[in-house]
Amino acid sequence: MKKYLFLILCGLMSLNIMAQSAEDFLNKVIEKNKSYNDISIIFNYRYGNNEDVSEKMKGFAYMKGEAYLLKMDGQEMISDGTTLWTYLIDEQEVMISEVSEDNNNSPLAIINSFSENVEVSFEHCSNADLTHLFIKEKEETTFKSISLYVKNEDLKIHEIDIHNLDGSYLIYSIESFHTNQDLPDSMFFFDEKIHPNVEVIDMR
Repeated sequence: MKKYLFLILCGLMSLNIMAQSAEDFLNKVIEKNKSYNDISIIFNYRYGNNEDVSEKMKGFAYMKGEAYLLKMDGQEMISDGTTLWTYLIDEQEVMISEVSEDNNNSPLAIINSFSENVEVSFEHCSNADLTHLFIKEKEETTFKSISLYVKNEDLKIHEIDIHNLDGSYLIYSIESFHTNQDLPDSMFFFDEKIHPNVEVIDMR
């Protein structure tokens, strides 16, 4: 009896998701992630292209409003939402620039910036706990396609697969996703006083 009840509940959950449009579901995901005071993520990152180049690494991301801190592959990208500090740890250099659409490295930035230029559809997902959204631009200017996998239980992002116009791809698989941890504002600012030996290259 419990087994049948579980199957019925799963079926009702699936019908509830399919009853709303893919665009509505995506907007709910965006609004849900915007509602958190802050987000801490551990993710696995994969990159590949048509020339058989591939990379794998682990990364850490912390977000608070428009501010973020991204740690990956020997560098830290720190932003307070206006200024971007790119800190190359081994080289002991930090480059300072203004935040723009081209250099915004927040893992959620591409999702939060979706506009009317995209078409969204539900795609089959072998994992019943996830919803697969397939996203394409009506006029391809930024990317070829994005597959977004979202947890049905809490609308947290599980994986983002980005296929670029040049044939390369980026895959962010989220290992852990924590919210509302009262991250201090000091995390999102590069303090030169704490790093007196770091060469500062101001590109603003």
